[in-house]
Amino acid sequence: MSGTATLLPVASARETARVVGRLLDRRRARLVATVLLLLLASATALAVPRLLGEVVDAVARSAPTTELAVLGGAVAAAGGVAAALGLAGGRILVACLQEVVAELREDVVAAAIALDAGTVESAGSGDVVSRVTRDVEAVTEAASDVLPQFVRAGFTIALTLVGLAVLDPWLVLAALTAAPLQAGTTRWFVRRSRPLYERLRREESSRGQAIIETVDGAATVQAHGRQQQHLATIAERSLRAVETGRDATRVRNRFFAGLNTAEFLGLAAVLAVGFWRADAGALTVGGVTAGALYFHRLFGPVGSLLESIDDLQRASVGLERLVGIIGPGPSTRSPGPSAVVRDAAVEVRGLSLAYGAGPDVLRDVTLRIAPGTTTVLVGASGSGKSTLARAVAGLLPVERGEVLVGGVPAARARRPDGRPAVLLVTQEVHLFTGTVADDVRLGRPAATDAEVRGALDRVGAAWVHDLPDGVATVLGPGTDEGRAQQVALARALLADPPVLVLDEATAYAGGRGAGLDDAVDALRRGRTTLVVAHRLATTLHADTVVVLADGRIVEQGTHAELVARGGAFAALWEAWSSVPR
Repeated sequence: MSGTATLLPVASARETARVVGRLLDRRRARLVATVLLLLLASATALAVPRLLGEVVDAVARSAPTTELAVLGGAVAAAGGVAAALGLAGGRILVACLQEVVAELREDVVAAAIALDAGTVESAGSGDVVSRVTRDVEAVTEAASDVLPQFVRAGFTIALTLVGLAVLDPWLVLAALTAAPLQAGTTRWFVRRSRPLYERLRREESSRGQAIIETVDGAATVQAHGRQQQHLATIAERSLRAVETGRDATRVRNRFFAGLNTAEFLGLAAVLAVGFWRADAGALTVGGVTAGALYFHRLFGPVGSLLESIDDLQRASVGLERLVGIIGPGPSTRSPGPSAVVRDAAVEVRGLSLAYGAGPDVLRDVTLRIAPGTTTVLVGASGSGKSTLARAVAGLLPVERGEVLVGGVPAARARRPDGRPAVLLVTQEVHLFTGTVADDVRLGRPAATDAEVRGALDRVGAAWVHDLPDGVATVLGPGTDEGRAQQVALARALLADPPVLVLDEATAYAGGRGAGLDDAVDALRRGRTTLVVAHRLATTLHADTVVVLADGRIVEQGTHAELVARGGAFAALWEAWSSVPR
């Protein structure tokens, strides 16, 4: 497991505000309507405590029943209108915010997909996964529930204080006795909670990375007997995240206790001042009642406003992490404008590559692959095969040396129609929701059903003809790896790239190994192909076999030449051939 991961960047508060502001600005008209509706709702609701105070005064002076009935109707009407206006404004606000979150989510996913492989591998897929799941979830919850509540609470508090001031300025001063404790408690909470939430997100990413690496490499973990070490790592990282979550909960509980204490002190002050003013004749009993109801009416909004800071803290941390993926950074910079290749030749000149600040994985590699030929890379695990393959596919930034496809840098190499000139097929194959045809058409969306069936036939996927609806059948999650790899190879056939890179593309073939080798043979005809070999039988029909060790090319030639030479490849071939299959 990686212990030197460099997490993806996190945006500053200013960068985040700029991105969110741009998204909100596109919905300015509806947001203005929301503000007006919520203001009207709060203003209308403000009449309820005042009307209830008048009911108390009317009862005290033995007013006729008709007057009480009118006041009661006015209370009901004010409450109903306020609720209707608040509901309308809240719905518009939630709809706007959900659209903002949806657009942000799309931008994040698009940016995550566009990240170069070196960046993702350095950060660990757990960091990417946690951002597009947990962080998106936190922002979505805030947009759906917290922010609308926060806005309504802010309007209610402001207008309620106005109502208290109109009733009696002394009541406002009494109500404000709760403010210092609320402000101090909130300031303490923000200072303590934000570092905890940031740490919790990092620890959740680390835990996710450990789980992903263990699950993806389960066979290797079992083969090397490292189950307990990996489980111990997952347990350690999980416990660390749980402990941080517990610390955050403890801080949250102290925050809520402070808010409750402030509410008690404020209500006591309002009642005391109210009865003092009533005794002096400045307020009626109904006025004191209205003042107490006004302050009591603040409990919910103030509590919601301050308690929502907890959710907003988590959402803001998640938002900064999401915008960090969208924003430009040194590791996600563009390789430059695309360039059309002149042919399908591949040239690697003096290439040295490292991941982050780690040691060189490739050391001064020079290789030329002639157009239309097949080159197979072999070597022990960690020799640099996959790194070289990804560099040729244009997925890794090249700073020392050159990787050219058709005379242009691999990362910029395009066909005349604008599509990438190099296609990479790895052992990590994914089937997406949809029919077999939909999955295969990822290689060429305009392909007909006949072309899809033809591509599947060429890669030996005869099992498609036995499916209930043929290529219109939806493959379930239990589809075995061999079939998934055939689908991936069929995609590549439809894409028809001039240069093809196959990184362990038949690694999970199982009993279909020979059949998939035939599929690879069909796929490589007429194009330049670079193959990272898991099964050395692939070298039998290669034009060139390249042997890597410790990031360097140690041997190069045809299969027959290298076996006759009796060097590193001959030893690998003898060891592989001696294993019964």
